[in-house]
Amino acid sequence: MNEFDDIQERLTRLYPSLPPTLQRAGAYMLENPGAIATQSMRRIAEHSGIALPNFARLAKSLGFDTYNELREVYRQRVTGGALPGYPERAEGLQSSGKTSGDEAIWAQFRDSALANVASVFARIDPVTIAEVAETLLSKNTIYVAGMQASYPFANYLAYVGGMVAGKIRLLGRRGGIIADDLVDIGPGDALVCLAIQPCARLTVQVAELAYERDSYVVGITDSLASPLAPYCSKVLVTSCTSPLFFESYVGSTAILELLIGFMTLRAGHEAIDRISEIETDRRRLGEYWNTERDGASK
Repeated sequence: MNEFDDIQERLTRLYPSLPPTLQRAGAYMLENPGAIATQSMRRIAEHSGIALPNFARLAKSLGFDTYNELREVYRQRVTGGALPGYPERAEGLQSSGKTSGDEAIWAQFRDSALANVASVFARIDPVTIAEVAETLLSKNTIYVAGMQASYPFANYLAYVGGMVAGKIRLLGRRGGIIADDLVDIGPGDALVCLAIQPCARLTVQVAELAYERDSYVVGITDSLASPLAPYCSKVLVTSCTSPLFFESYVGSTAILELLIGFMTLRAGHEAIDRISEIETDRRRLGEYWNTERDGASK
């Protein structure tokens, strides 16, 4: 067990015996590790309504001399700590293949994919996803952000979700230009961000901007300690483990399908009319392959 997980576990065990003021501070730390890692103690105190000295007292209860020593463990967790890089992971995969064989590696991919999907449904209950879907639909514009490897999945949300609601806007379509697309974002809007650690810096910055403008921000990420988390109104967490040298997006895709599905459930007949019109236009424009028209596949 790493030091971060050890602290979270110790805090969970210690929680019932803490005085009420430290319980509030402890609950905040358990639920907002990303904020602990990235924000000053003063800012945390302002947002949580918990007096500064309580966090210092809680740190001592956990065996640290100062709050900053405790915060450093959270910061290391967010910045990645000692996780091996992609070349090392690829080398490890190749080494495993030589010793384990294709069948064993295949089983590892199967098991990790199933576990990642299971983690989504273990962490996100129907009430949570319904609340997020309803809130998004109530907003004027739903912006979607995902950079680097997350971009195609953000595009999937904008594409399929856009069939349900015409208010969805994917950021970064115009050659990476982001600021122009966000100029009007405000309290009546929402932002859905997708970022798996190591998180794309620009995605975190976009979330921070939306947070500062009082928009409703939904983060899809792999940990409550993600640098994305402090700026989110709601964080949807998935496991992303994989034998591959890169992070898995299987769980993230499950969250996106859940989100679009629950938005569809709540969008009313207008969504059906919109989907029908889009489908009619696609067929009119010949966007789908037609064997009779286009010939047999070779």
